[in-house]
Parts: sequence; C-alpha cells; structure tokens
Amino acid sequence: MRGFIAAFVLAVAVSVIGAPVVSAYEEAPVADGGTITGKVTFKGAVPAPKLHAFAKFPNAGFCEKADSDGKGNRVVQQVNVKGGALSDVVVYIEEIAKGKPFKFEGTDVDTDICRFVVKGGPSKLTGVVVKKAEMRVLNNDADPSDPKAATGVLHNPHAYEIAGASSNTIFNLPLPEKGQTIKKPVVLRKKDSSMKIECDQHNYMQVFFQPIDNPYYAIVGEDGAFTIDGVPAGTYELHAFHPILGVQEATVTVAAKGKATADFAFAAK
Repeated sequence: MRGFIAAFVLAVAVSVIGAPVVSAYEEAPVADGGTITGKVTFKGAVPAPKLHAFAKFPNAGFCEKADSDGKGNRVVQQVNVKGGALSDVVVYIEEIAKGKPFKFEGTDVDTDICRFVVKGGPSKLTGVVVKKAEMRVLNNDADPSDPKAATGVLHNPHAYEIAGASSNTIFNLPLPEKGQTIKKPVVLRKKDSSMKIECDQHNYMQVFFQPIDNPYYAIVGEDGAFTIDGVPAGTYELHAFHPILGVQEATVTVAAKGKATADFAFAAK
C-alpha cells in the first residue's frame, strides 16, 4: 500500500520546490570591469517556418486563435531574422571563476494560446536555466466555449535534456487547469547539454534553454545586439547558442575598464 501511495503522489504532483542553487562561481568586487558588445547576424536564405495542422491536435478551435496561416495550420518560425539580425540567441562566458553578483531566481514559462513563452527576456523562444534552480511553468489557457476546457486547456510540459542527438526526460507532468503551475528543479547531467520543453498534447509548443552558471550572459532580441558588462580583465571563450542553428565560439580579450567586440554570423544548416 505504501508503494502504491508513493507512486500515486509522484504521478499527480505538479509542484516541487527546487534545491538551492550550487555554483563554483564566486562573487567578488569588479572595480575595473570591462564590457563586451557585439551583434549576431544571419547569412543566406532564412529557413521557412514549420506548419502544423491544428486538426491533428486537441483544442484546435482555441489554438488556431494565434499564429495561424488562415488555412488550418500553426505557423512556427524558429529562425527569426530582421534586417539581417538574428534573435533568440544566448551569448555567454562559460568559464569564469569570480565576478559581479549573480542572483538567479529561476526560470518562468507561461502558456499563451497554445504557445510556450519564456518570460522576463527579449526572446519568447529562448531563455536560460541554472542547474538545480527552479523551473516554473504556468498554464494561462482556458476555452470557455468548450465544456471540456472551460477551466483549463490541458497542456503537458515535457522537459528534456538535449545532448547532441540524444534526449532524456527531466520532468513530464500535466497542467490541466488554468492558473496551475509546475515547479521543478532543473536537473542536467551531461556536459554541454541544453534543455527543451515541448507539450505532449500540442507538439508545436516548444521553448529552449541554455544552462549558465554565472551572470555574464545576454539574450539577444530583434536587433541582434548584445552587451555583457562588469567583466573582469582577461581572455575568455565567448559562446553563442541558438537552439536550431547550434553553437559558435569566439575568443575575446577584455582590458581593465576596456571595451571588446565579438560578432557572430550564423547560417542555415
């Protein structure tokens, strides 16, 4: 009986508080910090958006209220380019021992008419996570015209750790009610992995995350520009992560109170 109860509790739980964030990064005064600026661009033909027939998924009448082509398809554009600038990129310094304060309060994702939206940044598609910090997913969707979804459109956020061609489940829990939130710690076990959340009910709902362990990062918006400030003097490997186009690297040297520049140019795979 105890085993049955434990399994039942595990199956229905949708709220688990994450463990304290543990990081080797050390906060220290940076009196002579420098700044890294740059721009992320895209060269070549922009990949066409993917089309997903609403009729193949639940809640078609509700979900087609957003990002529809008017022909019964959800339009999903995962490579967003404006005036040659590429958005939805995380630029970050991967290894830095100490520097400016790092206060990370977790990662928030909301549903919005059958879309996952990363909150608190310039990109709705791409965000950042910290290992063992909390991931929160809030269901904002309900369809008053459908008795079965009047109190909530059922979403099923399925979080994956992505490492190359392999993927492993981090959590997989239902969100049946509007206003309900999943709270889970981010558990990543592989080096150089990233994270994705996809809805098992509506597979076209996806968002992506780059793990970080220090405050030296920027999420690129529509203009493709980024700034990382308060960087201690030194030479660093700067990374640019796009969930579809991959990762690029650049070596940058930052002088005390100086300014350094690093640009990235992506192309379709």
